[in-house]
Amino acid sequence: MFEAPPSVYDEMHAGENVGAPIAKSFFYRLYGRVVDEVKSRRIDSVLEVGCGSGGLAQLLIAANLGQYRGFDFSPTGVRRAAERCGDASRFFVSDARDPASYELNYTGIICTEVLEHISADLDVVSLWRPGTQCVCSVPNFPYPTHVRHFRHESEVQARYGALISIDRIVRVPKPVFAGNSLREYLRKVRWARNQPKKMFGLLGINTFDWYSGWFLFSGTRTQETRPILSTTRANVTVV
Repeated sequence: MFEAPPSVYDEMHAGENVGAPIAKSFFYRLYGRVVDEVKSRRIDSVLEVGCGSGGLAQLLIAANLGQYRGFDFSPTGVRRAAERCGDASRFFVSDARDPASYELNYTGIICTEVLEHISADLDVVSLWRPGTQCVCSVPNFPYPTHVRHFRHESEVQARYGALISIDRIVRVPKPVFAGNSLREYLRKVRWARNQPKKMFGLLGINTFDWYSGWFLFSGTRTQETRPILSTTRANVTVV
């Protein structure tokens, strides 16, 4: 596991088909939950930290929830996001660790599948304006570019609870079919035959724990500026 430079994500985004229906992405279920959370929290001015190639941005803009701006440290990702959404003015290249990234008006921060890629993730959250509504996600599975992952809601709360007053954590299982052909899916099941839990997860049984998924958490940025870890538990929902 390592903190990857922008070039790694440039290469990844360069190969994406931004014209493909976002509903076919394995992130679609997570993105849908994020849009629902933005609606329920009545966030009318979104700043997305780590917009990537604009998959979530496309859904947020289509939902007409208010103003949207997004940034990423991958120039290729930002270019592809502008292509996907047809509006380059909504996106800019910047680093989540740079205070200048947040020098614009926003009432809500969206940060999905970003914090696990950054060693100084708490420093990043410290830069978000106090009182801001926050909707974030982190994974429960390892990956070469993940510097950390989380196995339980209490770990999410312990890491971010001092900086975000978390009032909701939702488990979002990764869809087992999205992004895979039937042949690829059957190959995964076959390869997992010596790992019963993973195989059952792929078959839709306890998918979150036995295959993979995301913790989607939301709350309000506190006045705290130091990354002090908290152990207070939040309300937990499984979907």
